[in-house]
Amino acid sequence: MGTLNPWESPTVQTTFDGTHIHFQFAISRGYDGSDGPQGPPGEVTTMQLNSAINGTSSNSNAVNTLAMTVSDPPTVGEVQAIASNLDELILALRR
Repeated sequence: MGTLNPWESPTVQTTFDGTHIHFQFAISRGYDGSDGPQGPPGEVTTMQLNSAINGTSSNSNAVNTLAMTVSDPPTVGEVQAIASNLDELILALRR
């Protein structure tokens, strides 16, 4: 075992001598720096990707702020309002 060419798939072999398991690895050499042929274009353009990323923070815009004053100690209704708003935020961020 040893080093393979960059285009060869790595392999692992195991042997057992009755006491120990021995692993033998063959790992591809790193890229040598020469340029290969141009690959096919990706599924999206950089502009499309940037546009999609820039719009992700707006997922939570529909979630209303609590705009409430919590009493000391808080009431069950106040705690429930906070929990409900948190659930709404979590669901909005999953979109």
